[in-house]
Amino acid sequence: MEKADELLTRRIAEFETFRTERLPVLHEFCKGLGLDQPHEVLNEPQKFLPLLDRGFQHAVISEENRVWLVTRIGYYIGEYLISLQGGYWLVDKNPLAPSFARYVVGDFAKAGVKTKVVDPFEIAQRYATTPAPRFLRQEIETALD
Repeated sequence: MEKADELLTRRIAEFETFRTERLPVLHEFCKGLGLDQPHEVLNEPQKFLPLLDRGFQHAVISEENRVWLVTRIGYYIGEYLISLQGGYWLVDKNPLAPSFARYVVGDFAKAGVKTKVVDPFEIAQRYATTPAPRFLRQEIETALD
C-alpha cells in the first residue's frame, strides 16, 4: 500500500501530464457528442452546461462506461469552475482533506465561494451514480455551497 507522502509525491509528479491531457480529452468528448463547435468548451465551458445537463439527464450509465464518463465530466466540471469562479487546477496537499493528493480546483478569485477546494471528479462520480433523472448544474451548485 502506498504511503500518504509517496502518493502525494507521485500525484505532484504526474500533475503536468494531467494538465496536458485534460483539454484534448475534453474536446474529443464534446466532439464525439456532436456538440456544435466543441473547441469552445475549452474557452467557454459554461455554454455547454445546459447541453450536457440535458444530454445525460436520463442516460443509462453502465458500470463499464462509468469511469470513462466520470473522467470526462470531471474534466468539464473543473474547467467550468475555473471559468466561473477564477480558480486553478492543483493537487490537494492537505493530509486531512478527503481530497488529499487528488486533482482539485481551488484558489478561487471570485468572492462568495464557501469552499477552498472542489474535487470535480468526486462531483462527477456522484453525478454518474445518481439514478436518472440527474442534474449536472445542481451537483455543481451543491458543491459550491
